[in-house]
Amino acid sequence: MSPAVVFVWLAVLVQRGAFGEIFLLIGFKHFLNYLIDYNIIKQVSGKVTQSSLYGDAVPERAIDGNRASNWAENSCTHTQNDMSPWWRVDLLKTYNINTVTITNRKDCCPERINGAEIRVGNSLKDDGNSNPVCAEILSIPAGTSKTYDCKGMEGRYVNIVISRQKEYLTLCEVEITGQPSVTNIARGGKVTQSSLYGDAIPERAIDGNRASNWGENSCTHTQNQLNPWWRLDLLNKYYINTVTITNRKDCCPERINGAEIRIGNSLTDYGNTNPICTVISSIPAGTSTTYDCKGMEGQYINIVIPGRQEYLTLCEVEVTGQLTEANIARGGKVTQSSLYGDAIPERAIDGNRASNWAENSCTHTQNDMSPWWRVDLLKTYSINTVTITNRKDCCPERINGAEIRIGNSLTDYGNTNPICTVISSIPAGTSTTYNCKGMEGQYINIVIPGRQEYLTLCEVEVTGQLTGKTPSAELSHLKCPVLNSYR
Repeated sequence: MSPAVVFVWLAVLVQRGAFGEIFLLIGFKHFLNYLIDYNIIKQVSGKVTQSSLYGDAVPERAIDGNRASNWAENSCTHTQNDMSPWWRVDLLKTYNINTVTITNRKDCCPERINGAEIRVGNSLKDDGNSNPVCAEILSIPAGTSKTYDCKGMEGRYVNIVISRQKEYLTLCEVEITGQPSVTNIARGGKVTQSSLYGDAIPERAIDGNRASNWGENSCTHTQNQLNPWWRLDLLNKYYINTVTITNRKDCCPERINGAEIRIGNSLTDYGNTNPICTVISSIPAGTSTTYDCKGMEGQYINIVIPGRQEYLTLCEVEVTGQLTEANIARGGKVTQSSLYGDAIPERAIDGNRASNWAENSCTHTQNDMSPWWRVDLLKTYSINTVTITNRKDCCPERINGAEIRIGNSLTDYGNTNPICTVISSIPAGTSTTYNCKGMEGQYINIVIPGRQEYLTLCEVEVTGQLTGKTPSAELSHLKCPVLNSYR
């Protein structure tokens, strides 16, 4: 069943699966869908909070599964008369949010909700109230429910905030539909395009935001040129499953008509001669269309409009796929010099390039002298590449000067093994691949030598081949027999 029909309700239910499992769900609008798909449902239970509390009107009332909208029914939340009051749900993992439905109070004051914003994203900056806007609520008639289309916006947090005014915020129910995000491998890539119109840089297409109105500053734009193109470098070769493109809403959706999606490993003609996945006939204004590329292999994904003079605008490009060369770090054992909070070293090999701290996918040491992180590959490999994803929301300069070291020694925790490279810098939220040219080793260390610093890694990916050699550390306990009587 398509994930699009997985309707998530923010009303916590407990159901028992056919095999006796207990599933904590943020319920299902269609229980039949639950019966069909219980075996693929993740355990979900939203956590809620709000800016303040009026009486006993706790934030949990908005997810109690009850649209009762009279105050006396004890099913509506209520803040104090705050400046910029807000309510937030933490979905505990990242979702593509389809819709948010809000039920307004019936017996009093329905106008209080006017001007509230629905915000969706992965940041807790300003308590989550600076995440991208899904919709502004003009009004909701007393005692009624209204649904807002968030068009697959990606986020772990959904906020409802009345910005820049002093007001009470009351919500009688909040319901959310969506599906867990599949890892979008485009997010850590490097992008370029044939030309630049204003400040509509190519990075806008991989910002994780499907906002499609030009004024939202999330769409790319080239000049009006012959054969305009946009290219994503995934930094490694992948088998590409799908490419999803979001088209501009407020103007000119027909410009995308006839564009080609090309995938391959060549940069001839900027990558525009690579094999074709599909030709885009059209994408309705402000919508997203997914194209099945059936495992085509490539490092580069191009979107090009061939044979005519045109502007190329992309409001989001999302890509799913798997590395063609296995990421051998995934099965390794990891450790680091110290632990900051719960940012364990395993986060760097969780297969997720998410680079905002709030997404819980980045490691973090204490402010150590010469902090380090190490993966034990369990056997000796010839290491081809090491790819590192840097933190996006803060402090990308901390990684500057870090060394990647590869070898079979655990002297000084592995930090004296030979150097593959020194990392000069990695731009915030991006991934950089380093070629280690077949260096041999069981251990890969990333260490910042000679200074006191925090070390944060949002993903470490390693490619290589087994050498068939046994590391010397494994042989150190073996002794040859002493032949005392030999003459």
